[in-house]
Amino acid sequence: MNVLLQLYLIFAKTAILTFGGGYAMIPLFRDEIVVKHAFMDGAEFANLVALAQVTPGPIGLNSATYVGMSQAGIPGAIAATLGVMTPAFVTTLAAAIFLSRVSRSGWLKDLLRGIRPCVLGVIAAAVVFFADTSVFTSPVSSLVQGGTIGVSSTGLAIFVCALIVEWRWKPAPLWLLAGSALAGILLGGW
Repeated sequence: MNVLLQLYLIFAKTAILTFGGGYAMIPLFRDEIVVKHAFMDGAEFANLVALAQVTPGPIGLNSATYVGMSQAGIPGAIAATLGVMTPAFVTTLAAAIFLSRVSRSGWLKDLLRGIRPCVLGVIAAAVVFFADTSVFTSPVSSLVQGGTIGVSSTGLAIFVCALIVEWRWKPAPLWLLAGSALAGILLGGW
């Protein structure tokens, strides 16, 4: 299959199957990019997501553009970006057309009430992924096999400090990410 078509389809499929925004896409992106297609390894993917967070724009769009660029240059970036955008564009257009007809529908409200816990679960999976690559020294999945996990004291300290700063002062995400990156550099990584 042509790599441009493959990139388009990977990101279109991911965008179709995701409800809840860019952070909900992360586990699906990881499955496609790291596991199924081996475009990059887990550490590279974690760096990609961190980079996508600090660059302006939606995280899903930034991630798709980066992967497309790394796999097929500018045409790949365009194909992956269009892939992740197409489902949202079509869905938004369809919703705008039919919204006035179903906006007061009880079944729609019930449907959305049922989807919310699923979105929370998908976002929790993203949290576990990031904890796996930054706070824990062995994979969380090793617990399932009866293993143990170690904790990176540096990663845990940065996490706790970032959580406290976010809770107390609510800085712009860019400042929080920059401060955490600086702390990682100063503390020597993990």
